[in-house]
Amino acid sequence: SSGINAEYGRVLLAVIGTLAALSIGLAHTPVKLNQTAIANGGAIKSLVQLMGSTDNALVKVQSAYAIACITLAHTDNQKILGKEKFGFNELIELLYCADRAVSLGAGRALTTFAYNNIPTQKDIVKGGDIQYEQFIRFLDSDDEHEQGNAAFQVIILARVMTGEDHVVIMARGIETLHALLHSESELIEELAANNIASLAHTRAGIPAALVTVGAMERLISLLTSPAELVRSSAATAVGYMTFNRGAMRILLTACRRNPETYQLLFANLSGGKISDTFVREWEYCLTVGLPSQSTGLVPIDHQVMPDHAASQSTLINQFKTTTIDTPTYGTTITEELMDVASTHRYTSASSVAQ
Repeated sequence: SSGINAEYGRVLLAVIGTLAALSIGLAHTPVKLNQTAIANGGAIKSLVQLMGSTDNALVKVQSAYAIACITLAHTDNQKILGKEKFGFNELIELLYCADRAVSLGAGRALTTFAYNNIPTQKDIVKGGDIQYEQFIRFLDSDDEHEQGNAAFQVIILARVMTGEDHVVIMARGIETLHALLHSESELIEELAANNIASLAHTRAGIPAALVTVGAMERLISLLTSPAELVRSSAATAVGYMTFNRGAMRILLTACRRNPETYQLLFANLSGGKISDTFVREWEYCLTVGLPSQSTGLVPIDHQVMPDHAASQSTLINQFKTTTIDTPTYGTTITEELMDVASTHRYTSASSVAQ
């Protein structure tokens, strides 16, 4: 019977994972149609009941993650969840589980609930203590996959954590993701780029910090990766980063130096977003035919300092001089993706003539 139970557990986890995967797309963007259909089928109630009835910790955290995906930026689904007996206490307890997969899974669920949702972040704080120390074992891990997941989690959860200043926590996470963009593993490069794509449309200070450590240059270079998934992830991240003016300037400079960069970007930008302002400025450069330096946009070198302490100090100062507590476009994801410091809207990759 243990074999049957094990097989049942694997099937159950696969079904739960499918519900989560259908609910969110690239860069933590909600798939509203799927979310609505899944919720209408009673999945939220069933998943909450499953969390309460199972003794399997992995099933608990995966169920919580699926609920987070189904309710991400979906007001109606959040109301459905509000009618259920669901709280963050047990999920936070599972964060301290000795099983690393369960601990990281609990962190992923909490991160998805907290993503661009300040009211939920306040509810998480009421649910228990989330200690930064708990994530250090993953940030210091020899497993780069653990590093990448933990880095994303600490950046999103920084403001609800205890044990360290949230600015220091975010700086550590950003440094880690930038380092992983240079991994020898294509899977890790893809993971880091995907996480940066999600972070690029959260708080305004995060893209600026990513520019500071040199992430934009590395993402642009990954557009030429032999691995299709790495190119796609990098293109998505670059597209979202263009809503930051500093990142946009770096990309314009790269495109002027090598016009094929623009073609590579759109060839791999399947479902991502990109700033209208960037597209207009690039088209203007093509129309006027100006050489690289004529546009008045000079190349900006963003190199990571060799001294770790000095690098982190620079990032901390970057955060402290930027409004990082204001999400880029309100407390939940909307279709009006706008940068705090600008008024340009996004362009869908599919709508741009190549």
